[in-house]
Amino acid sequence: MKLLKIIIFSLLIIGSFGKAYAQSLDSLIQEAYTNNIELQVFQKQYEAKLQLAPQIAPRPDPEAGIGVFPLPVATRLGAQVSRLSATQMFPQKGMVNAKKALADAKTQPILEQINARKLDLAYQVKMAWLQVYELDKSREIVQRNIRFLKSLEALVLVKVETNKANPADVLQVQLKIQALENQLLILEKQREKPLADLKRVLNRTETGDISITDSLRISVLMYQKDSLLADIQANHPMMKMYELQQEVSKKAIEVNALKDQPTFGVGLDYITVIGRNDANPTGNGRDIVQLRGMVKIPLYKGQYEAKKQEELIKIQALELQKENTADQFMAIIEKAYVDYEVAKLQLDLYQKQVKTTKAAIDILTGAYSVDGRKFEELLRLEKELIDYDLMILKAIVKSHQARITIERFITK
Repeated sequence: MKLLKIIIFSLLIIGSFGKAYAQSLDSLIQEAYTNNIELQVFQKQYEAKLQLAPQIAPRPDPEAGIGVFPLPVATRLGAQVSRLSATQMFPQKGMVNAKKALADAKTQPILEQINARKLDLAYQVKMAWLQVYELDKSREIVQRNIRFLKSLEALVLVKVETNKANPADVLQVQLKIQALENQLLILEKQREKPLADLKRVLNRTETGDISITDSLRISVLMYQKDSLLADIQANHPMMKMYELQQEVSKKAIEVNALKDQPTFGVGLDYITVIGRNDANPTGNGRDIVQLRGMVKIPLYKGQYEAKKQEELIKIQALELQKENTADQFMAIIEKAYVDYEVAKLQLDLYQKQVKTTKAAIDILTGAYSVDGRKFEELLRLEKELIDYDLMILKAIVKSHQARITIERFITK
């Protein structure tokens, strides 16, 4: 019967993975997505970048001009007194499409920045939630032990009244109860920190309270460590962002190559002529219309070669950044796996120690109720039981922290 009670007690400590863990976290994470200022900034930057492509005209703006001759130019048909001119240059073939492709490419990295920021926000919310969970469950453990000590205090008082126990035993129990009650106040105060973290992440004026009723069992890792690197390199938003930034440089190289080609244009001049008074030749005073063709030749090609080299160096730098970031992510993941394995080993040990300690407490409690012996030993074991319960809780939380750390780098 006692073994059954111990098993039930252990299951309560490491109970099922309740709905509150999934649903409450989902709602908090969605709230963080909605309210986070940095995400809103990224969204506005993305919307601003979308306006780049419409700014690209199909051709350069035409140029028009007017000129007058302070000293009219005399010709056989009269004096030239003013000139109206218009010029239209045409972009190189494919330039407009290349510029629009470059403008579109500049918008894509921002989307991946948004996705990366969402992963970080989810991580921060989950970690803060777990801290609240650990503190709440720690309070429950302490409260349970206060109740036990108070029942023990009642037993001691009875024993003292019948002269079967030392009155100092009452003081010892009361000191233990006071210490645990003070520990409750400390845990309540410590709870304010993760709530403040949630307040910041959720961008709330007030966080309100978080009620956590379910218990967590040790987390289960669903990921193969060997395949995580490939998954991160292929799917993580930061990796995609670097690749898209490389694509921006490639598009810039295409635009730069087109700039290195001649540009053509056409023009029209209209010159007004005042007819001669001293003669009347055929066409006297007839205005002049002149058609022009133009070509702009990029003679100084060094600037275009320098621009090409600049973008190629950017591509190489981004590739190095991508590799370095993947290495940093994997180093964090490796540590998380170590933490997870340590948590499993600790949990197994602490559960065995709880079982043994509870059995010893039952024996000592029975012995004390009979003859008042080994009271200090009973108090010591009760203190150890509290410590083991708290360490079990910490190991379970640690396993979830390890999982959350790994999930920080995984897109689902």
